[in-house]
Amino acid sequence: MIDKFAMNSLTRVEKNKIFAFVATLILTAYQLIRVITFVNVYGGLEHDSGWFLGVSRSLAERGTYTSMVSTLNNPAVVGDIDIDQKFNIQAADGRIWFFTGNGTGPGSIVPNALILKIFGSSFWTLRAGPLLFYTFLLLGLASILYHLAGFGAIVLFHLYLFFYPRLSIFLSYEAEGEVTAMFYVVIAYLALALALKKEDRRLRFFFLAGLIGGLAFSTKLLALLSVSGMVLWAGWLWLSRSSKISLQELVGLGIGLALPQAVWELIQLVILVRLAGFELYMRHAQQRVIFVLDDGSGLGKQVHSGPEFVWRKFFMLEEVAHPEHPVTLVIFATILLGGLFLVWFWRKQSYQQNLLAPMWLGWLVNTAWFVSLAKTGWPRHFWFGLILAAMLLCVISVALVRSAFQTNQSTKMTVRFGPSVAGIALLGLIGWGFSRQPHVWGFFLPDEIVPYWLEKRFDYIDMSGLPWILVSPADQAEVVEYIKRMPPEATIYYPTAEFGHKAAEIPTLTGRIDYPFNRRAQPGVASHPADVLLIPPSILSIWRYAPSTQQELLGMVEQVCPRPALKNDNYIICLADEILLPK
Repeated sequence: MIDKFAMNSLTRVEKNKIFAFVATLILTAYQLIRVITFVNVYGGLEHDSGWFLGVSRSLAERGTYTSMVSTLNNPAVVGDIDIDQKFNIQAADGRIWFFTGNGTGPGSIVPNALILKIFGSSFWTLRAGPLLFYTFLLLGLASILYHLAGFGAIVLFHLYLFFYPRLSIFLSYEAEGEVTAMFYVVIAYLALALALKKEDRRLRFFFLAGLIGGLAFSTKLLALLSVSGMVLWAGWLWLSRSSKISLQELVGLGIGLALPQAVWELIQLVILVRLAGFELYMRHAQQRVIFVLDDGSGLGKQVHSGPEFVWRKFFMLEEVAHPEHPVTLVIFATILLGGLFLVWFWRKQSYQQNLLAPMWLGWLVNTAWFVSLAKTGWPRHFWFGLILAAMLLCVISVALVRSAFQTNQSTKMTVRFGPSVAGIALLGLIGWGFSRQPHVWGFFLPDEIVPYWLEKRFDYIDMSGLPWILVSPADQAEVVEYIKRMPPEATIYYPTAEFGHKAAEIPTLTGRIDYPFNRRAQPGVASHPADVLLIPPSILSIWRYAPSTQQELLGMVEQVCPRPALKNDNYIICLADEILLPK
């Protein structure tokens, strides 16, 4: 009797789409409030995000797809090997055209530029684009989860964001491309399922699904791993000769996928040939291929290797599972086998099957690549896989519980014991993982979580966990105010020892280009008494290095800059004429 009442109540809630829609909006609003409150205190602009937003600001203000950080020492050359040992092409003022060491593309940078064009550049307009896409992503994820497992799966996913805030803190408000690309991935999954459901004009829907998927990986190269799930599923349907997809429709999907990248390459070809000539364009293109093969794919040089490295990367799944490895193994097996089971179980419910299968395959490809090939082991490079893993766990657990109850034509409900136990057990494991997460139980994130994350970074390879470097907005405001008072003829430089320690967020906030310090000694470069050397968080921040290394770096900085004009926990500004370079 109790089971029947519970099931009937659940059924009424599931059928009330208005309630589910309103409740989803409330949950989404809460996630935004939680993030924005955190940003206001700890969310200073991070270097990579500042780099990409700098391109957006250049595009908005000048109409050029250029960085606001110069990386070439010699102002007299158009294209050359820069301080990062990459070939790049510079504009007359030193900005870099289509920076070659860049994994974030126009699908994120252009929308952010549009916002800056309309509303101008300020702390919150620089955050507006990422936060908008984060909102769109949450709503898109909710649509998939609702179609697969109902409102319960949406609630469970929001619990994941509540108990594992490192999944959303940082990437939700930084313009690094992951959230924007994931939004495109989610819409592509929905579009493919709709294309397979359509009975007429299917070809244009397959092309549209591919086009959106192409936007995803032209926004963030790593999104290709998630997009590959829809390609593999479409290919499987065609090879199985199930009549669900024709060769023409498969080709339409492929053309859609390739089109954004082809158009973007054509734009770069036209602009760079006009600026620098075809030969320099070819060198630029070759450098981008090297970036994809080496820094992107992991097929080139490896930072780490060996079984222990692979093993540690495999257990990065604990970011959405459980700190105990045996539990994480069980949860991995559940995603692997449970997702495969549901793909088979929904064989007569084609819309659900066609929505779930690309997501499950995308997770599988992400996991296989990260564990076997990823060169750094950074959790951020597995973020797409972690989000897909959380989604699959929500779908599998809720779908098992729902399928445990079956109502016959006479409205008598029977309970299938196996799925019921499996679903409840999985929810228990998920809840156990939730209970092991500290400092997350308040409506807002408490201050204590920041030092916890700072300490936890030592658990990661290369100490590059989620979130990445957190910078105080107050520290950045000090630097911005100092630079505003500088005469326009003065120049901001950054250190160039071995590799350039750039602070790409500062030119984005100030509107002034930063240059490598070695450029100051080049012929024809004018010096000014107010020229400064800006030493950034990549050298000073406690998030970047182990304490012993940081103390060593601080000692070197004090020798070079004994009398700083400005100093706080993240930045030091030194007058360039007072720099004491080692002889």
